[in-house]
Amino acid sequence: MTAIRVDAEPAFVLHRRPYRETSQLVDLFSRHYGRLRVVARGFRHPKSGGRLLEPFVPLLVGWSGKGELKTLVAAEFSGRPLSLQGNRLFSGFYLNELILRLLADHDPHGCLFDQYLAAITSLADNAGIEPALRHFERSLLEEIGYGLVLDHTGDSGIAVEAGNWYWFDPATGVSSREFVATERSQPNWFRGTELLAIDAGDYADGANAKSAKRLMRLAIQNLLGDKPLRSRELFSRDQTRNQESP
Repeated sequence: MTAIRVDAEPAFVLHRRPYRETSQLVDLFSRHYGRLRVVARGFRHPKSGGRLLEPFVPLLVGWSGKGELKTLVAAEFSGRPLSLQGNRLFSGFYLNELILRLLADHDPHGCLFDQYLAAITSLADNAGIEPALRHFERSLLEEIGYGLVLDHTGDSGIAVEAGNWYWFDPATGVSSREFVATERSQPNWFRGTELLAIDAGDYADGANAKSAKRLMRLAIQNLLGDKPLRSRELFSRDQTRNQESP
């Protein structure tokens, strides 16, 4: 197997953990090489560059090696660190976890990398949280082959009408099955106006934003399976702790 070397690759740290005595295992999201894991030797301390390897820090990195696990050989700032606080920090962790869970190793997604940068920049700049998350989720689903068709039904190909109700199935999409009023509380029912607004990326209306969150959760949970997202658990725990605080 021939050794490879990559230099000056735009990347973000998604997650890291200690490895042996002085090293770390670092999951990266890179623009041209997708998601990959590298071992960062001697990067555990600030003097050796440990502060570089934090989430939401734009980096230029280099790695080399023959096997599946490459060795990080260089890392430097390529822009200002993006500071996320409170709910915005949990939202950033959520985006990172989606990438870790849903992208295959070494599968490049340049457009999604740009969308990720736009999303975390919006979060850091105190722009709306919901639009940033929903735009990224939609792009992620498109990139991995599960793009959403919301302006036509999947079963009959009929255009969605604003005044009708529709059933959304994560596996088959929107369907025009007969609306049952007693089932209205089920999360899979959506008004046509909501579907068309989500399809247009219009989250200005609060009700549409809530509907978009519900729909994206249905679509993504179908891909994640039974294993819950750690970022959601951390967010819920933090919210409970804050409510209990005096």
